[in-house]
Amino acid sequence: MKIRPTDASGDILPVLSISDLISGGEATALLVKDRLTLYTGEWWENPSWGCDILDRFQSSRFTEADLDTVSSALSAYVRETKGVQDVQNVTCIISGRQIHWSCTVLTSDGEAGVSVTFGS
Repeated sequence: MKIRPTDASGDILPVLSISDLISGGEATALLVKDRLTLYTGEWWENPSWGCDILDRFQSSRFTEADLDTVSSALSAYVRETKGVQDVQNVTCIISGRQIHWSCTVLTSDGEAGVSVTFGS
């Protein structure tokens, strides 16, 4: 898999040659991170795409009691990503109104870390 690189805010960067594209486990990790930050209905080409757990962040506040449920839902969602063979080393921490979730994704091209923060 080859994917365009993005900057720190997630904007796609221009590439001048095919060698500038990201490949391997790093590309899969970037795809996972993109999928985790996509709200349902946000992608105009396919409104059914998106991480439905994000919709729940808008309507309710999660507590420590919800960590296992949130972590399991995010892990299952990540496993559905093209190129992901398994999700390991999952951590989920609530800090104020934010949830920090990280994992290691295993791909046929190696492994890569993914870390995202949800909430405000």
